[in-house]
Amino acid sequence: MFDYDVFFSYRHRPLDSEITQKLFNLAENYRLPASLREKGLHGVRRAFRDTEELPVSRILTDTIDKALHSTDCLVVVCSTDTPSSEWVDREVATFIEIGRADHVFPILISGDPETSFPASMKLIPDINDRIMDIRSEGNDVRRMMSLAETEMLRVIACVAGCTEDELIRENGIEQSRRIVKRGASAAAVFILILAVSLSMMIRARNYRNEAEKREAASMKILNELTYGLPDRLSDVPGSYSRIRDILHSNTEDINKILRLTRNREAGEYEAAVNYEKLATAENVLGMHDEALDSENTAITIFETLEKDGYEKAEAGTASGYNNRAIILNSAGRYDEAGADYDKAIDLQQALGNGNSLVLARMIFNSGSNAVDMGDGDLAAERFDQSLELLYNMERSADVLDALGTVEYNYGVLLYRSGMYDEAEEMLSDACDDQSDLIGMNGTAANRSKYIQSTSMLAACLTDAGKYDEADRYYDEAIKAAEILAEDEENISYQQMLAELYNNRGLSHNIRGNYIKADEYYSDASDVYGKIYEKTGSDPDRAAYAVSLLNTGENAFKAYEYKRSKEFFIRGLDEYKRVADSLGTYHKAQYLAWRSYYELIHLKDFDAALASASEAYELQPDNTLVKMNYAYACLYSGEEDLAEKLLGEIASSGTGEADTIKRDLQAQKNAGLKIKTIDI
Repeated sequence: MFDYDVFFSYRHRPLDSEITQKLFNLAENYRLPASLREKGLHGVRRAFRDTEELPVSRILTDTIDKALHSTDCLVVVCSTDTPSSEWVDREVATFIEIGRADHVFPILISGDPETSFPASMKLIPDINDRIMDIRSEGNDVRRMMSLAETEMLRVIACVAGCTEDELIRENGIEQSRRIVKRGASAAAVFILILAVSLSMMIRARNYRNEAEKREAASMKILNELTYGLPDRLSDVPGSYSRIRDILHSNTEDINKILRLTRNREAGEYEAAVNYEKLATAENVLGMHDEALDSENTAITIFETLEKDGYEKAEAGTASGYNNRAIILNSAGRYDEAGADYDKAIDLQQALGNGNSLVLARMIFNSGSNAVDMGDGDLAAERFDQSLELLYNMERSADVLDALGTVEYNYGVLLYRSGMYDEAEEMLSDACDDQSDLIGMNGTAANRSKYIQSTSMLAACLTDAGKYDEADRYYDEAIKAAEILAEDEENISYQQMLAELYNNRGLSHNIRGNYIKADEYYSDASDVYGKIYEKTGSDPDRAAYAVSLLNTGENAFKAYEYKRSKEFFIRGLDEYKRVADSLGTYHKAQYLAWRSYYELIHLKDFDAALASASEAYELQPDNTLVKMNYAYACLYSGEEDLAEKLLGEIASSGTGEADTIKRDLQAQKNAGLKIKTIDI
């Protein structure tokens, strides 16, 4: 049972407000034909419209939100002023999210659907079939409301639970009966019969036309169900649980349509696409087993269609294996993911004239999986292959987006391996390409990618000892990130800001500015902690752990030994719980941090060497791992190996050399005795 039958959404402009008021009155005063009332149906008993401008805030008021959640139908009064209203768009998006997109009705008073529809409404399946057009030359309100008397019947039919045709027929009959009653003449009776007959003839003709269109319309709806609405909602923070509900509902709708359509293969293909999107939503929600079941269903459909010779199925199968690999990677099953990525790449290459951009992204995904496996050589090989494809494409927005993503991740790989010059070049390319992309499409998502690359470039410059350049990039990135992070519900923006604070703290730590470093590390820990509280995810817990460990390491250099130990214990406890599940990189990082704790606080050199050796076996090219292995060797009688490793690290950049010098001095200050070594 709904509190309201109709919610009127509109822009607070003179014409829009006047029309809305009249529509409101029309809806509430309309009397349903007696024949329908006798069936227990009812018209609009209660309607809602907000009479005040919405406040300046980032969310709908409680009153509006509650009304939307307790309303049967949403009527959107659309004019050329409507698209610029954030609140009308949010009201439509909310109605979509709660699963009532099929009860949204646009009433057009000026412009056209392209210029007058809010963005959310444009992606609702078959929305154009529900347009109520009351436009009139010169915005003649009287003429517009005359048209509205007929157009609004489709909304009233929806509320009543009857068909529009049934309401129009019964409405026409009742009006004719009134004429007969008033005139009591045979002529009126004749008019009644003629009107009803004519109406039925017109309807019959329309039904014949509709039958011819139904085949194409059903496939159009299938396409919109699987593409438009879920993709639109994926940009809404916290919406994936609702996306999953929508996609589950879609599977039922698709099966119904498949029973009606003669184009079985095309329908089956769209069903497989829906299962793929369902798998993606389940994967985001951490429901890996369910996601694999959905993706396996999609792959089975694609492979069956491929055997039947359906043209689009080959690309669908390649996509299916790529998507299954993404799910396996998220579940930490890297070897299985690698095998699926290889199969997806082979299938995509076999298409011959297949989409090179799709292939480049698959190869990049394979490289990212190799990073998680700890295979830096394979990762670099895959990233090079992906870039080679992308460099030969026209620099469209999609290509620039892919380029920036590959270059950023390749730059991170090089940076973690201590190859700072190469990393700086790759990250600079990422910043340039993402800046060009913002020039084409300045969305918040694209700006966040640019900030992420700028932040990583600043970190790389810091380790290379280029502090002034690093400061400039940090200042730019933090300022932009803090603006985006005002949207507290967007976790990715919070993660980006926390990473920036952490890296900024590191840049001060390297230079010996321990008080300033502690401020940034504390800010990072606060944000990471809040993120983990919201998501409960393993990667977010690992990030929180590292921020605690960084704070502890900084406190050690600042002679705050008790505080340092407390942060190390907290950070290692958090990291230990998730390191194994997150793969080789995180396991090696955890062991390296544990080794340093055992060295500087427990002074257990054997334990420190054991932990560091295990980390070094896992990721010998990782700078942190190599550095802490060298420190453990230094206190275990292997000074020559320690000197060699530290020399390799120091030669990669001034920043790393400064870090080693300050680390050794801090160890000496804490009473650790070492021989003088030349780095």
